Amino acid sequence: MIQVDLPYPHGALWPNGRAHHFGVAREKKKHRAWAHNATMAASGWQGWQNVPGPIPVHLVVSRKAAGPHPDKDNTVAAAKAYLDGIADRLGINDRLFAAPTVEFIAPITGRFVIQIGGAAVR
Repeated sequence: MIQVDLPYPHGALWPNGRAHHFGVAREKKKHRAWAHNATMAASGWQGWQNVPGPIPVHLVVSRKAAGPHPDKDNTVAAAKAYLDGIADRLGINDRLFAAPTVEFIAPITGRFVIQIGGAAVR
């Protein structure tokens, strides 16, 4: 299992976010690069090229102090750029990822963790 700890997605990446198209594209590119680099820093990212799908994906989210509590569908949509970056680093097509599951944890820290493969662990 790989566990990638990332910043909370920018507001423009959320489905209800208000941003100009160019702002959304800039944020997607930035978040994809962050996920790529964070995956490379995580242990166990090598050897994923011949893994048969579907690969389990689990999102562990602690919401930010300000703003509403996000729902699961919007959280998965906001994580799309992150999942693309992780798939790039692993050298696989992101279509091999199973539908992500989402878990909201209690402390309000703005933590956004993506777990790829294996059992979900906090």
